[in-house]
Amino acid sequence: MNDTLDPDRPAPRNRARIALAVGVVLLLVAGAAVGGYLAGRSTPVEAADPCVETRQAVLDMKEEVGAAKPEVAASITRTQLNVVVQNPECFSVKERAAAQTVLDSADQEAASEALCSASDRPWWEC
Repeated sequence: MNDTLDPDRPAPRNRARIALAVGVVLLLVAGAAVGGYLAGRSTPVEAADPCVETRQAVLDMKEEVGAAKPEVAASITRTQLNVVVQNPECFSVKERAAAQTVLDSADQEAASEALCSASDRPWWEC
């Protein structure tokens, strides 16, 4: 495909190689620029603190409890307590212990109610 009338024009295969080389050079320059920017930052890029989201979720659930029916409110409260217990990096030992105590007492109460319901005794004797 080399036209003898246009000897300065490269062959098509050579044009593809040149285009590929130019593309690689452009990518290297862009990568170096981004890398230099990130390396030269005065403060490191900080990851978002997952505890902020967790604490906000607990606060949001607290607002939901006030507007919910009693059955739904109990479920939301239990979820809220489980979030506290299952995130030790976000809540203090005291907060987690209090949440676990409330969960344990709720489990005991539910077990007592189930035992009473399964027995033949009237509810006022349980």
